Amino acid sequence: MYNTTSSLLSPIPDGWGPKFQSKNGAAYHAHIGPNTIRFQAPSHMALMFLTPQHNRKLSLNSDRETIFSAPIGTLEIMPASSDLEAQWTITKECLLVALSPVQLSQLASLEFQREDFELQPLKAGHVDKKALMLAHLIRDELKNGQLLNPIYFDSLLIIFATHLLRNYTAFRDQVAPRPSGGLSPKTRREVESYINAHVGDHLTVNQLAKIANLSPSHFLRAFKQSTGQAPYKYILAARLEQAERLIVTTDQSLAEIAKITGFSSHSHMTSLMRRHKLTTPSSLRRSYNSRYIST
Repeated sequence: MYNTTSSLLSPIPDGWGPKFQSKNGAAYHAHIGPNTIRFQAPSHMALMFLTPQHNRKLSLNSDRETIFSAPIGTLEIMPASSDLEAQWTITKECLLVALSPVQLSQLASLEFQREDFELQPLKAGHVDKKALMLAHLIRDELKNGQLLNPIYFDSLLIIFATHLLRNYTAFRDQVAPRPSGGLSPKTRREVESYINAHVGDHLTVNQLAKIANLSPSHFLRAFKQSTGQAPYKYILAARLEQAERLIVTTDQSLAEIAKITGFSSHSHMTSLMRRHKLTTPSSLRRSYNSRYIST
């Protein structure tokens, strides 16, 4: 379930920035001044620096303090149950991704056919450019606030988590198959039929990948190759199409239509319809009723 509170990020003070959580994990984006924090990680955590940090002080599972410079793109990994203490002396912008140990083990099983893994420690100041690119995408989606797309958020978390597993565990020494190609016509029909039949439900990448009998990361690639759209865009288009149909063919309230078609509220449906269709539910209904009366 998607929400704005997060047990996976419980040690992080709420006033430091917004937290968003889904079934696959959580993320937090902050722009915060000099401070200190100490906690035991309740989940697997990955911290990405979006601005440089000089004289950063860090202790991870040790009483020994490391002082170093962290350029933009520095990645720090904190496995679940790690003891951490950090201090910074200048304002920093960062993104923290938290991943449930259970969910990450399940992802490892789907992607690498093994549930057991150990996240490996990184050298202080380690830069990961691909993780930085993903962090920017997650940050930009978090900035959408109430218009955040949960399945897109989930997709980004899955890609980020798969990247960590592939590069910072023993899986990096494993020659993993890299499937190519799109969905078979039969699988594509099954996935699209499921989406259209459950357009009002809380759909997830894991659900759709299971229907396609693919790992989550392979499904994301294959679906886009077959349809030309990422799953979240396809689902949004399906929801807007069904909402439009109900608006002009029924007398149901707009709030009820929003609920039926998977939007969190009438205002959420209105905002997305205005952004993607250049109209609003109310305007659409008035326009249709006006044409119907005039004929």
